[in-house]
Amino acid sequence: MIPRILEPEVMDSAEDAREYNDMDHAEVNQLFVTDLGWEVSQCDLEGPLRLLDVGTGTALIPIEVCRQAVEDHRIVGIDLAEEMLKLGNVNIAEAELTDRIELVCVDAKAIPPELDQFDIVFSNSIVHHIPEPLHVFQEMYRVLKPGGLLFVRDLRRPDSEKELNHLVQEYAGQESEYARTLFANSLRAALTLKEVNEIAKEAGIERFQLKATSDRHWTLSGAKAR
Repeated sequence: MIPRILEPEVMDSAEDAREYNDMDHAEVNQLFVTDLGWEVSQCDLEGPLRLLDVGTGTALIPIEVCRQAVEDHRIVGIDLAEEMLKLGNVNIAEAELTDRIELVCVDAKAIPPELDQFDIVFSNSIVHHIPEPLHVFQEMYRVLKPGGLLFVRDLRRPDSEKELNHLVQEYAGQESEYARTLFANSLRAALTLKEVNEIAKEAGIERFQLKATSDRHWTLSGAKAR
C-alpha cells in the first residue's frame, strides 16, 4: 500500500476552481445522485427534504440532485473554498435553481449551530482533502436529524503506483496535465477502506455500511438512530 500523502485542504485559487469545474464530472455525479436516491428510498423520510452537501465545490451535485428529484428539496452546500463557491453560484443561477440551493462558506470540521437538523447529509470527494477526517465525520453525523441519512463517497487510495498511474490514465487521460496531476494527488491523499472504517467507528456513527463502489471509490451510508 502506498503511503498517504496529503494535498492542500482548500483548493481556493481561481485556476483550481476553473480546472475542477471544467473537468467532466457528469457520469460520476449522475451515478452518485442515483445511488443517493436509492438510499433515500430505503429510509422513512417524507419530502420535501432538507439536505446538506459537505464540500460542495462548484455545486454540480446539488444541481444534479434537483434535476433528478421528484420533490422540491432544499439544499445547503458548504465549502471553505470561496473561488469554488463563486463558480458554484454561477452554475446555480444558470440552472435557475437559486430558490432551492444555497451556498455557504463554512469549515466542515466546525459546522455552525444554525446549520443543523438535516434530513440528509451527503458528501462527495471532500474527505481526502482533510488531514484528520475524524472531525468531519463527527460533524456530518451531528447535524443529522434522528432517522436522517448519511451518505459519503470518496476516492480510495490505490495499493501501488502502478495502479495509481492506471487510474489516472483511465479516468483523466483526456484531461489537461494540470487536471491529471490534481487527480493523482487526490488518489495519494485518499483513505483506505480500513482507515475509513476506523474513523467512522471513532466518530460514533452507530449504524453504517462501508464498501468499495468502484475501482477508485468507497461509499459509506447509514441512518441515524431515532
